[in-house]
Amino acid sequence: MRSALACTTGSRNHRRLINVHKDTVMTSPQSKTNPVSDPSQPGTVPLMGLALLQTALFILPMIVLGQSIGWPASLRLSAADALPLIAREALAVQIGYWAYLLASLAFIPFALAVRRFAVARGADGLVNDTMAGLGIAVAIFKMLGIVRWLVAMPTLAVLHAGQLDPARRAAIEISYTVLNGYAGAAGELLGVQLVSGLWLVLAGFVLNRLGMRWTAASAGLIGALFVATCLRTVLPGAAGLQSVAVPLALLWFPTFAVAVWRRR
Repeated sequence: MRSALACTTGSRNHRRLINVHKDTVMTSPQSKTNPVSDPSQPGTVPLMGLALLQTALFILPMIVLGQSIGWPASLRLSAADALPLIAREALAVQIGYWAYLLASLAFIPFALAVRRFAVARGADGLVNDTMAGLGIAVAIFKMLGIVRWLVAMPTLAVLHAGQLDPARRAAIEISYTVLNGYAGAAGELLGVQLVSGLWLVLAGFVLNRLGMRWTAASAGLIGALFVATCLRTVLPGAAGLQSVAVPLALLWFPTFAVAVWRRR
């Protein structure tokens, strides 16, 4: 009887030791997947796709609007020149600015994906959260500026084309000038230049913490160019910086996608 009891007790203790060993192996740091070296970590592939999508979606309005109305130089045209141009190229204006609107909207999931990428690699904190918030603000300010080209400006162009009274045509041109100045400040000055520049600067800071030094340095440089472009309100010559910053930004997104892939 005692022999049978001892045998049963020994068997139970043996099973407990086996279970403890299994728990130890399962929770051991060596048994866990390293989040930095795993290319299949959730969020990596979507982030790469969203980065490439930023460049792809922006190229479409550049082609369509550039060939139809000479965009972005057309933004500086007087109302008397711009309104007839918008009326003649109404379809191209709609297609081009809808593509630009989608590109701006797509920046929200991209900015959140960058935050998730950084958090998964230990770069969490206030700077990372601020960067994500600025990314959302970029999209909102850009869309506020773009919407005028989908609704208000085409309406003014139609009214202008069908109006023979010089006084009323002048009133429509004044409305165009005022609306273009206000909405342009929201979309271009704030969205494209100031907030986008600040987002890139913070993104460079976060990426530097992840060891992505070249990608971080280029983000900071391009961001500084965008922010400096805001000085055009007091130094008109600063507006020329945007012609340098925009192409560099279009190259930065695919470069960033490659850098993310190399982090495997």
